[in-house]
Amino acid sequence: MNADVSTSELRRWHRGTGATLGLYGHFMRLAFLKFLAYRLRYYTGVFSYTIFVAGNYFLYTAIYASRPEGADAAQIGGLTLAQMITYVIVSWIGRSFYFNNIDRTLSSQVIQGEIAVQLIKPLHVQTMMLSEAMGEAAFRFIMFTLPITVVVVPIFGLAGPTDPALYGWTVLSFLLALLVNSQINFLVGCLAFHLQNIWGVIRAKMVMMEFLTGVLIPFTFFPEWVQTVVSWLPFQAISYIPVTIFLGLRQGPDLMAALSLQAGWAV
Repeated sequence: MNADVSTSELRRWHRGTGATLGLYGHFMRLAFLKFLAYRLRYYTGVFSYTIFVAGNYFLYTAIYASRPEGADAAQIGGLTLAQMITYVIVSWIGRSFYFNNIDRTLSSQVIQGEIAVQLIKPLHVQTMMLSEAMGEAAFRFIMFTLPITVVVVPIFGLAGPTDPALYGWTVLSFLLALLVNSQINFLVGCLAFHLQNIWGVIRAKMVMMEFLTGVLIPFTFFPEWVQTVVSWLPFQAISYIPVTIFLGLRQGPDLMAALSLQAGWAV
């Protein structure tokens, strides 16, 4: 009897699947409500993102207009002017959805010592932060991405895909992009355990990500060797792949290969 009691007392505690899903779902909900309290700054963000899109719109319009064959007939990096404008719009709309500051949050917790409290809790810290990122993404989609779309698309025009199914594949691709981006930010944040202050690293990462994700410039604008190097990195899974799917540049096996690549990096 005593042996049975001892074994029972030493049995490892285990949370059920339903309880686990409910726990991390609760973190998603709390993140959504937290950002809802600061929704005013996202209204101002609609204005700033519109300025970003406008700057790129006028820049690329001038570049295409300078081509000898004329703006309407010109192709740069395999993209027409209409495709380039759509590329810019979808890139910034997508960024408004998947962006988060997991690296900054984790770094602050390490510096302030709060991470010790998180690590002793009966939960998986990375899954918790990923859940919070998904809650933030849900808030961003409603309060940031949709308003930006409503403002930007009528002003600058958006050439939608000829195949309606590409809308669904694009949404799936951006969901995978959210996972990849969040986990890259988590890895960067983990550097704080060794470096403590990583604000310089975070700033460098943000600048690098603007180029390596393809938000600022399509990869087809770069030399072949740069495109080859970038194809081996996970950053294209964050913006370049979803946008090229929307443009209809990935069809059939190429589309499935691109989504599989995103899923592979997410895993």
